[in-house]
Amino acid sequence: MRHKKIGMQFAAAALCAFIGMSAGFGPAMNSWAAGYEKVNGHYQLANGTVIEEVIARGIDVSRWQGNVNWTSVASDDVSFVMLGTRSKGVVDPYFHTNVQGASAAGLKVGAYIYSLATTPDMAREEADFVLNLVKDYPISFPIAFDAEDSATLGTLPPAQVSEVINAFCQRIADAGYYPIVYANDYWLSNKIDLSNMHYDVWVARYEAKHVYSNPIMWQVTSTGSINGINGNVDIDFLYKDLTPKLPGNMWRTIGGKTYYYQNYSIQKNAWINDGSGWFFMNEEGLAATGWFDKDGLRYYLDETSGRMNTGWKQLSGKWYFFNPSGSMNTGWLADNGSRYYLGSDGVMNTGWQELNGQYYYLDPSSGQMAAGWKNLNGKWYFLQESGVMATGWLDNNGARYYLNNDGSMATGWYTEGSSKYYLAGNGAVSTGWQFIDNSWYFFNQSGAMATGWINPDGSWYYLANDGKMQSGWLEERGTKYYLSTSSGKMTVGWRQIDGNWYYFGGNGAMATGMTQVGGLQYYLNPADGKMAVSTTFVLDGVSYTADANGACTVTPQTASGQTEGETTAESQAGQTETAPTDSTSNQTKEIGPGIH
Repeated sequence: MRHKKIGMQFAAAALCAFIGMSAGFGPAMNSWAAGYEKVNGHYQLANGTVIEEVIARGIDVSRWQGNVNWTSVASDDVSFVMLGTRSKGVVDPYFHTNVQGASAAGLKVGAYIYSLATTPDMAREEADFVLNLVKDYPISFPIAFDAEDSATLGTLPPAQVSEVINAFCQRIADAGYYPIVYANDYWLSNKIDLSNMHYDVWVARYEAKHVYSNPIMWQVTSTGSINGINGNVDIDFLYKDLTPKLPGNMWRTIGGKTYYYQNYSIQKNAWINDGSGWFFMNEEGLAATGWFDKDGLRYYLDETSGRMNTGWKQLSGKWYFFNPSGSMNTGWLADNGSRYYLGSDGVMNTGWQELNGQYYYLDPSSGQMAAGWKNLNGKWYFLQESGVMATGWLDNNGARYYLNNDGSMATGWYTEGSSKYYLAGNGAVSTGWQFIDNSWYFFNQSGAMATGWINPDGSWYYLANDGKMQSGWLEERGTKYYLSTSSGKMTVGWRQIDGNWYYFGGNGAMATGMTQVGGLQYYLNPADGKMAVSTTFVLDGVSYTADANGACTVTPQTASGQTEGETTAESQAGQTETAPTDSTSNQTKEIGPGIH
């Protein structure tokens, strides 16, 4: 370093007693300037002395070197550079140009400050100066505290010097950079309390091996010659691989603000992933927080950390869903086997929703789309697998239902066109026989209420226009029928009603007049169908006698033409079918239709 030459010469004079060399540097320096290069795989001093354990060669520069051709420098076996940051109390006029050029040329870039601090607070201010200067650049090498100014730092006792150094280095380390201490052998031996200073050392000792043991770097000369630099330049040898101490990807907090560096470069206007999640670093290099719009998409970044949210997030009492990419979801969402609907504002909808003319129901608590039966405010609704509210006829699990225009399940009587249906309390369409309001009805397989004559089980029944099953006497189109008062079944054959016998043909029609049944004649009153019993009557000029069972025979005439007698019950014996007796043994015993 140009401003170090005088101090280095004094230090050399003080050490000459134990290093066995002359304190006079000036006359011999130019003759050694061509050294410090690699020969047969080893770096050498100007006098040819081999320097062991060197892993890389670098330089340190400041305004004294003026304009530098960094491409040429990089091609001349230079791997790193330490850049001066301050000159005459302000930013080194070449710093910005140098850091950009060196980085572009592929060099590892570090920085140093020639310290004028005399207190820990002053040292921290210097550290803040450096941090604020370097934060926007890819610093990939250490930041050094240059301890050599005899008029300021040099006036302090060693213990206080160490306190000043520690204050600076701690501030640098807290910001995520790697701090080191630059000093010559004299300062390291006499001016710094090394027992209280534990940072790595960049030792300065020209033209001869340093006395300080185990430094990480050695400034070997100030009169080196490097392509791309006019005049002399400091040459430095690196002893240790600093890669583990210099991570390229990390968070750094500088001046109370946190930045993210990727491959040593501060990230601005860019998405980054630090391994724990995604963040967006804004134009100032700070993590954006809260709602964030980018490229037509919306994101939510944690208010504290800035980490991009994915999945469900409740904000101000409203739920939102963010895709794996972080963008806010809108419209339909399938998540863990359930469906949700998020409005254009991203808010999860609940309750009834009309979408494209269809109604859906979303659970008020979870927002999950309902499917199947749902009871809401005492009414049942059916939501299809797609979530669409069903209306009209619905076939579900073997039953049929009717859902009104508002989706509510209908119950009770329902009329559609000329058909009537009855929907039970559970909404299912009734079929078959149903006892409703003390009357029997019959509904076909479609659920439509039957009217008129029906034969559902081999027997005939008659249902009025209102669907009610009829019983007792029925006159239909001038024909009389009798329907069981207990089952409603149409009577066929003999039946005793109110103490009188009647005969109904195979079609159920009540017979009248002279009727032959089972080979016997019976007379059924044409006016009311009652069977004549125990009487004599004349029909078409012929006299008949009806016995107690109703069987009729022609009445015999005497010689005078008088009736001689009548057929007896005994004379009927052996006939295959007889008239009904007064006994009830031949009456049909029946109960309600179809409910046996």
